[in-house]
Amino acid sequence: MVFGEAISKLEKIVAVFSDIDGTLLNSKEELTEENVFALREAVKSGIYLVFASGRSTVSIRNVLPQEIESNNIIAFNGSGITVGGRLISRTKLDPLVASSITRKAFDNSIHIHAYIDDRLVFSEINNTAADYALHAGLEPVVVHELAEYLKTHAPTKLVIISATEEIPMVRDGFARDFPLIRFTRAGDIYLDVTSPAVDKGKALAIVCKELGISPKEAVAFGDSDNDIEMLKSAGVSVAMANGSWEAKKVATLIGPSNDENGFARVLMDLLQRQIGRTETYRPTLD
Repeated sequence: MVFGEAISKLEKIVAVFSDIDGTLLNSKEELTEENVFALREAVKSGIYLVFASGRSTVSIRNVLPQEIESNNIIAFNGSGITVGGRLISRTKLDPLVASSITRKAFDNSIHIHAYIDDRLVFSEINNTAADYALHAGLEPVVVHELAEYLKTHAPTKLVIISATEEIPMVRDGFARDFPLIRFTRAGDIYLDVTSPAVDKGKALAIVCKELGISPKEAVAFGDSDNDIEMLKSAGVSVAMANGSWEAKKVATLIGPSNDENGFARVLMDLLQRQIGRTETYRPTLD
């Protein structure tokens, strides 16, 4: 589908749903001036901005400039949903299942940590934990017997970290032992563990209902496997050039990479077309 044909499906852009890492942020985890400008222009046009990430609500807000309102947030891949600044949904893992998953990770010397609401909880602070806490922008909490602790403290999400080449095997091993839990790759080295009841696509539908709009009036941007359901649910979806093959396969369009201000370039094109200008960038398809 060519760009013009895809966009013709949208009579008007009412909402923009955007992933954070690998999409809105570049590879240095920076929010560029170009992307901030595009967000600002969307707000000026009366478009709802919804930020959807595996990050926590606090972590998402930390990466956004104060001038950009972050009232609509899909956190933890849909396990936490905030609309209009109000938390409307939080879905947690079963505590005993979470404990068993954590125990399996420890027994196999695989890094795992937990989010309990917006608290980032580790069993110890090693280099992997320190790097992740820096990435998340959150102060870590240490609980030495994490598997036991989770039996009485249900987590919002677990995160498994492994080498890029090992993630598929690790995912398959956990999915085989815990078939009712969602194990989703998020970026190169992260495996997000969440309730099977949530994903970004379901969260998009919930947010749209709360805002009184149709998912077909939304544009979604993403790059990773945890964005797939969101990309499939929106009226038009854009996968970044740096994205996973699976994300690109389901997206309407493939835009430039996150290191080429792909989000800003495509969004500004959409906004310009909405007000009748056509001398704009056209993304390509694989």
